Amino acid sequence: MLKFYTDENVHVSVAKALKERGVDIITARDAGMLHKNDEAQLAFAEKQKRVLVTHDQDFLSLKANHYGIMFFTKQISVGQYVEEIELVHLDYSPEDLKNTVFFLPAPQPL
Repeated sequence: MLKFYTDENVHVSVAKALKERGVDIITARDAGMLHKNDEAQLAFAEKQKRVLVTHDQDFLSLKANHYGIMFFTKQISVGQYVEEIELVHLDYSPEDLKNTVFFLPAPQPL
């Protein structure tokens, strides 16, 4: 089962809504990781075997093993964040996401 970790750039209401849906997700605030650098954030997520959820481009250049990065390419509504993360949660296993970056939101069909 996938577990998620949001950095401080993702609004805490995203995690709250997902927790209400039964998703295992914690925030940087929950973990006492506010104001830590990107390397520390990614290391924490990796140690906890959690997919990092962010829209901070700096994570894309880090060279480290991880349990997946969900990179949001633009600011979207809380509801859209929840839908995108929940779809990944339902459709993928931890092995599917290891060292993989997902660029979201998913493109809309033409």
